[in-house]
Amino acid sequence: MKRVLKDVVTSDPAFVRDIVLEAIRGDGRVIEAIIDLIARSPEARLRLAETVAGVITIPLNVATKQDLEKLREEMATKEDIKRLEERIMGLEGDVRGLKDRVASLEVRVTNLENRMTNIENRMTNLENRMTNIENRMADVENRMTNIENRVTNIENRMITREEFERRFEWLALNIEGSARDWVSYLLRQRGYNCTAERLYVDLDGVHEIDIYCNAGTITVVGEAKVRIGSEVVKDVYYRAQEVRRRYPDKVSGRLVPAIYTMAADPSAVDKARELGVWIVENNKEKVALEEVLRTGQEG
Repeated sequence: MKRVLKDVVTSDPAFVRDIVLEAIRGDGRVIEAIIDLIARSPEARLRLAETVAGVITIPLNVATKQDLEKLREEMATKEDIKRLEERIMGLEGDVRGLKDRVASLEVRVTNLENRMTNIENRMTNLENRMTNIENRMADVENRMTNIENRVTNIENRMITREEFERRFEWLALNIEGSARDWVSYLLRQRGYNCTAERLYVDLDGVHEIDIYCNAGTITVVGEAKVRIGSEVVKDVYYRAQEVRRRYPDKVSGRLVPAIYTMAADPSAVDKARELGVWIVENNKEKVALEEVLRTGQEG
C-alpha cells in the first residue's frame, strides 16, 4: 500500500494534494478523513483506481515466468526473422551474382560453340585439302609409273655402250673409207692420179689425218665427219695449214683442205667458200674443187 501511495504521489501529486487539503478541513483525523473521502467521493475512487491501475498494470503484465518466456520467444523470433531476412537478402545478392555468372558462362559457352564450329569448318576444309592432295599424289604416282614404264621401254630399246661404240666405229670407218674412195675418184676424174690414204702426224694431240692424197701439183688434206658446221670447217682448214707448216715434205703444189660428210650445215658451206675448203656431201660436191682452186689461196 505504501508503494502504491508513493507511486500515486509521484505520478499525480495534485490529486494527493487535494485529498490532503480536504482532510485537513475536516476534524483532523487525516487517515480516516482520507479513507472516508475516498469512500464517499466517486470521483476520488475513480481517479485513485485509474492511478493505481496505471501504476500496477505493466508490472502485472510481466510478472509471470510464462509471460517472460513468451516475451523472450517473441524477441528470439524477431531476431531469427531479422537474421532470416538478412540471410534472404544475402541469398538474393548471391542469386543475382549467380545469375550474372550464369549469363557470363552462357556467353562463354556461346563463344566456345562458335569456336568449335569454326574449328569443325577448318577441319572439314583440311580434310578436303588432304583428299585433293591424296588424289594428286595418286595421279603423280600413276604418272611416275607411266614414266618408269617408258624409261624401261627406252632402256630396252637402247643399245649397250659397247654396241654403240662398235656401231659408231663401223660408221666412222665406213665414212673414212667412203671419203678416201670418193676423193680419189673425183681427183682422177680431173686428171690427178692419186689414191687417198691416212696420214699419221703429231698435231697437238691429233695423230691421224683421215684423208691424205698427194697428186704432185695438188695435195688434199682433210677429215671425214658425219655432220659439220662452220667450226668444223675452220678446224679442218687450220689443221691442213699446220700439216704444211710442220711437215713440208708431205705437201706438194696447191694445198686443198677437204671434208667428206653425210650432212653439211649452211653455215659450214658458207665458211668453206670463204676459206677455200673442198666439201663432198654424201658423194656430191657441196663446194666444188674448182671453187677452191679459184679462191687464189695456195694449198
